[in-house]
Amino acid sequence: MSKLAAIPLYRQVIREVTTAVDAGEWGTDESLPSENDLAHRFGVSQGTVRKALDVLVADGVLYRRQGVGTFVSDASDFLAQAMFVPLSGYGGEKPKIEMLGCVRIHAGEQLAEILGLRRGAALWQVRRLLRVAGAVIGLEEMFLPEANFPNLEMRRIRELRGNLRELCWRDFGMRLKDGEIRYRAIPAASAEARLLQIEVHEPLLQLVRLARDFDGKAQVWSVAWFRSEQLAFQAPPERA
Repeated sequence: MSKLAAIPLYRQVIREVTTAVDAGEWGTDESLPSENDLAHRFGVSQGTVRKALDVLVADGVLYRRQGVGTFVSDASDFLAQAMFVPLSGYGGEKPKIEMLGCVRIHAGEQLAEILGLRRGAALWQVRRLLRVAGAVIGLEEMFLPEANFPNLEMRRIRELRGNLRELCWRDFGMRLKDGEIRYRAIPAASAEARLLQIEVHEPLLQLVRLARDFDGKAQVWSVAWFRSEQLAFQAPPERA
């Protein structure tokens, strides 16, 4: 492993392990070599390997079984983490996705700053509604740099039900991890009220999230608005 002075060693190990997983060297539910073997392979200390694996476990790429070892997570488990979809609503019914569109826009000052781009850079804007028992309960907007996701097709987005995390991984080979998700209660603006079929100024729960790749570069900015009455949100369960 090359010693890049600007990148901490544990971050380099993260990159090497992720690359090996993406290349299929270790498959789903397959055990990784021991920390000692990985330390020898990458030319670093065992402590550095452990720190890197801790990050990958926390991000859902790997999981541990006490006294057994460290294993590769199922991609579907990884992709499902930290989605904005409420798990149940009226009567426990799962939400259904309705795609509204995918259009090319240009980044204004705020989006450009968030995604680390120049003002006016080309972006994809993807919008979708969530329904429970036919009622609209959520709206989500997602923004991606066109340069990193060329030829993004609405047909493919529909096939994956608007799951951009899965699309980024399956079609562009990019694993994403989430930063902090911010929640706040806000009054509905006219644009959101129209799509959510509510009155302007009715209360909404807004969730904002910035997903980054494993090099720390911002890739997807998401904003979601939910009607919170009679909805249940749940964190993904920990793997035993």
